Amino acid sequence: MIQLFIGVLWVLPLWLVGLRKAPVLTASNWAQIFPVGVWSAGAHGGSVLGLGAGAVSFAQILKACEPAFSAVNEVIFLGEVQAWQVYATLIPIIGGVALASLGELSFSWLAVISCMIANQCAALKAVQGKGVMKQAWAKSLGAANQYGIVNIASWLTLLPIAAIVEGPKAQASYNKALAKGAKQNDILFNVFASGFAFYLYNEVSFMALAKVSPVTHSVANTLKRVVIIVVSCIVFNTKMTTEGIVGSTVAIAGTLLYSLAKQKYGAGGH
Repeated sequence: MIQLFIGVLWVLPLWLVGLRKAPVLTASNWAQIFPVGVWSAGAHGGSVLGLGAGAVSFAQILKACEPAFSAVNEVIFLGEVQAWQVYATLIPIIGGVALASLGELSFSWLAVISCMIANQCAALKAVQGKGVMKQAWAKSLGAANQYGIVNIASWLTLLPIAAIVEGPKAQASYNKALAKGAKQNDILFNVFASGFAFYLYNEVSFMALAKVSPVTHSVANTLKRVVIIVVSCIVFNTKMTTEGIVGSTVAIAGTLLYSLAKQKYGAGGH
């Protein structure tokens, strides 16, 4: 919730001082875009819980299942059935994740459940977000402002949940972290820096998607996941088993094949 709030603190001053044109939304506009923020909050919250429960690399492997969730949600909510070639690419994704999970040294059921929730929310975010972006009022906002509004909606969604679930024990948790040797300045810096980086990452992602083709964006997103896994293993000295390495490679390759197959055989792809 605090990470998302950092994004609010960043975008609101840009609108207030006129560095970026402030969006003007009607109640109807808010009703359309707010659900996208709700699903975005679920995707981010699930991802953060997954990262906290297991290794960064393990969470990224699990999140490689997202295309499978997107495929199912497309059928249910949009009635779009893809070609068999598209669905065939889901086999290496699911199989690779299963193999990586079985051999993962930092396996955690909380990480699995959290990342699966994140995947489902991300899929719903894509389904509803795709519809909102086609609206004339949304197009007039621009990609950067669209994400700014989605981020605010996400923060408002998590605010009461965080206050109720974690508010009463927040001080005790903070004191426990300090007792374990964490430095106050480091905690604050990491929270604020991660929130700021998260906001910029998503805003740039929205802007990139508006400028390049879906397949280019998907390929870049797939390569990003590989970079995160490799860098996290180096920085956090996370060891991966042979099964984990092979499984994650297969899953990520399957994700790339899914993006390419959907672009060629699918109805629009994303």
